[in-house]
Amino acid sequence: MALLGRGPMPYYHQICAILRDKLANGEFAAGERIPSEEQLQTMFGVSRATVRQALNLLERDGLIERRAGKGSFAISNKDAVAEVKMTCLLEDLIALGIPGRSVVSDIGVVAAARPIAEAMQIRHGEDIFTFQRLVFVDSVPFASHRIFLPRSARDSLKNNELSKPHVLRLLAEKCGLHAETAEHSIEAVLADANYARILGVDPGTALLSVTRTSYDKTGRPIEHGYTHYRSDRTRFHITQRQRSSPPNSWTLTSRGPRGARGLRERLRREV
Repeated sequence: MALLGRGPMPYYHQICAILRDKLANGEFAAGERIPSEEQLQTMFGVSRATVRQALNLLERDGLIERRAGKGSFAISNKDAVAEVKMTCLLEDLIALGIPGRSVVSDIGVVAAARPIAEAMQIRHGEDIFTFQRLVFVDSVPFASHRIFLPRSARDSLKNNELSKPHVLRLLAEKCGLHAETAEHSIEAVLADANYARILGVDPGTALLSVTRTSYDKTGRPIEHGYTHYRSDRTRFHITQRQRSSPPNSWTLTSRGPRGARGLRERLRREV
């Protein structure tokens, strides 16, 4: 029986990740039948409902085909079209089965500070729409999310809509702004007096900070924000795959011209 980890990630997500890795590794050829629901139940020691939830995710992402009365079959990588979603903090929690809710505050149009203006590619001091969402899990502060949107979004979004889980979907539906790509930056920071008060921690407590900028298909920024997570309540799980490289060599890479340029500029400043 495969051992599943205890923690906030539901078993069906863990099973999905394991099977996704096997499919990516080519352990199941295109058209090959993967283990049945009964076999997966035995392998992981879980209920049939849990197995079906995992298979539903794989089918949604175009990695398997489920045939009534016959089982589930691997789909060729070249034929598979994964449904890749850029999710938002609260939606991620809901997907994991964690009871999260958000409280929106500090809504308004402000003059963009220089870092925000640079991220959104507007002039320093130009109007920008912003609000803050404080996310709670089991009535305890979990994260603070500050969001910046184009000034025009203020005219299309009602205050009572800002607490909806998926900000990017809201932008698409209400403002006609569709996110195609996003860049993330993750770092450790120390809580100042403001974040200590908001998140219910002591000043100087380590926080996990994630900054994200989302772009439309033309490369224009349509959303920028940063989230501060309580480090005592947060863990990021990342799966990596080793890539062969020449002996005694290493590479440092970043995706996209913006990421590469920013990395070079930061390295130059630090040298």
